[in-house]
Amino acid sequence: MEFIFKYHPAWLLLATAVAFAYSYFLYRKDELLDDVKRSLKIILGVIRFTAVWLIFLLLLGIILENLLDRKEKPLVFIAHDNSGSIVLTKDSAFYKTDYLNQLNQLSENLQADYDVVNYSFSDAIQEGLEREYNGKMTNISQVFDQIIDQYSNRNIGAIVMSTDGIYNAGSNPVYSIARKSFLPIYTVGLGDTNLVRDLKIEFVKHNEIAFLGNDFPIDVILSQNKCADEKVKVGIYQGDKLIAEQAFELKGEEQQITASFTLKASSVGYQKYTARVTHLKNEFSLDNNEATFYVEVIDGRQKILIAHNGPHPDISAINYVIENNKNYEVDVKAMEEVQEVSKYDLIICHNYKPLSNPLQQEINSGGKPCLFLVGNQTDMNALSTAKIGVSGNRTDTEDVGFSVNTGFKDILLSANVIKMLQNAPPVQAPFGNINYSSSLDVLAYQKVGNIVLDKPLIFFSRKNTSKFGVIMGEGIWRWRLYDQMRNNSTANFEELISKLITYLAIKDNKDPFKVKVENEFNESENVIVKAELYNSSFELINEPEVTFKYTKEEGKTFESHFLKLGNAYSMDLGKLEQGIYNWEASTAFQGKSYKKSGTFLVREVKLEVLNTTANHRLLKSISESSGGKFFLPTQLTELEQDLKNRDDLVTVVYQEKSFDDLIDYKWLFFLIIILLGTEWFVRKFNGAY
Repeated sequence: MEFIFKYHPAWLLLATAVAFAYSYFLYRKDELLDDVKRSLKIILGVIRFTAVWLIFLLLLGIILENLLDRKEKPLVFIAHDNSGSIVLTKDSAFYKTDYLNQLNQLSENLQADYDVVNYSFSDAIQEGLEREYNGKMTNISQVFDQIIDQYSNRNIGAIVMSTDGIYNAGSNPVYSIARKSFLPIYTVGLGDTNLVRDLKIEFVKHNEIAFLGNDFPIDVILSQNKCADEKVKVGIYQGDKLIAEQAFELKGEEQQITASFTLKASSVGYQKYTARVTHLKNEFSLDNNEATFYVEVIDGRQKILIAHNGPHPDISAINYVIENNKNYEVDVKAMEEVQEVSKYDLIICHNYKPLSNPLQQEINSGGKPCLFLVGNQTDMNALSTAKIGVSGNRTDTEDVGFSVNTGFKDILLSANVIKMLQNAPPVQAPFGNINYSSSLDVLAYQKVGNIVLDKPLIFFSRKNTSKFGVIMGEGIWRWRLYDQMRNNSTANFEELISKLITYLAIKDNKDPFKVKVENEFNESENVIVKAELYNSSFELINEPEVTFKYTKEEGKTFESHFLKLGNAYSMDLGKLEQGIYNWEASTAFQGKSYKKSGTFLVREVKLEVLNTTANHRLLKSISESSGGKFFLPTQLTELEQDLKNRDDLVTVVYQEKSFDDLIDYKWLFFLIIILLGTEWFVRKFNGAY
């Protein structure tokens, strides 16, 4: 313990002198105590001196520094694989009972010397050693990442990982432990490393969507081990109806086959198909002999027209983004070739000139949403006539950069997109006598050097029922190249263009009741549903209850109620079985009833049955590279002994400092009260008061 003085320690000498002088002269000249014994007066003087000195001591603001030793035992983590592949072996009963009992016993035995934390993992991590083995995927690397991230400043001793080494999610665990080389990892190899007789569907390659009336391809990829000379059939079923089939003869000890089919999209909505292959005698597993997949059949995509006034790399950059979006199809035409615009949902004009009467009439009337890229060849008079928020004459061009308007909330660009655009090469914007409407919604302003101008670079306006967007400049193809150069990807550029198109093409939804649910989920993820309700002033409220019903493919109907979070609604349906679900949400407010309905899909996850050969080579590599060891499930006793024999797993002593103000010690306050109270009582008893 050390004392820290706010003031110089010499003040203690002055405090002592003042307390002594005060006590000495008080009792030397006190005539009321003339008849009291000298020894009692000395005792009273000492009491008064002590009380006054303590008061001075507290006023000096002294701080006590305390040093405390805290011991922390090494942390040992036991992580057990709880995925489905563990029990797809002949030893499944052993792993469910005896082995887990032994693993729990190992955990208890280690607790005397270590702080033991138990985990079960598959596609997610949870505390404790589970017995269910119902995980749909295996992510080994996340175990290492979570332990290091959560316990980075702790005394981590070792990790004991019990798994078959088969991973089908996350990164390669060998790479994941590269930054954790100081941490010994003991692996326990579960499962069977022998190649077994098995015929399975590895995966089905298919389009996510198809268009009504069109044909679409399906590739079923098969693999076999030890099934030579067998004759098998691969069939595609819709419900119980066989709609396509092929026959094969298997050859060799190992083989991979692709069965290709062409199906016709005959009904709108999610269509469920099942691929099945013949069951062979003495197969290791029949669970992987069929695979369910879904194709969304839609009646048509939104159509976009890119009308241009001559070839330009901007057109290619935008066309690339649109073509890679399954929700859109695009036509690229010269403006003079445009004869019909009614079939398009959005028009993009590059260097607009009124060369097409149908196009000019549609723009001037505001019948279709449009996006204009204003460049060197743009007819500014035609833009003025269109009344989209910009007018005037161009006399020259200038290079301008991108500066985001943080006040515009209708399109929220990610931080990476904004950073890319702010550093990207400039575009060529028209310069001259150009005026802008004061009612524009501005996404970004023009920037010259480090000076942000009051001229918009990207802005939006409204005309009749349509939205109009304008990019005041040409050369956005440079943004795409810059994104590729800096980030090895064009994802940031694609996000910008996609959000511009989505904002313009999607019609405003003024419905007061909105339900938000993704179209697709996996079996391994929770189904989250959100809802919003607006009053007549379009203010968000959540006063009434909202009911949500969902039915799985003409089966049982389930009903749930939303939780009220903030001013909106939210609900977690948990993990659902694979299938197509029809849902309906309803509520009532101020005498009006509202209903919404739709469909969502839960996709099957069958990764755990596709690979059943344990990968002990991977586990040995992890242990060797980290300074640990590899053991079999029957060697847990040896593993325990090896851990206890390590001399680098030691208790760490941390020295911690704590600081306390002396005035915070309540016992000093009570001591002063007792001293003064005792003095007062003795004086009173002897007639001094």
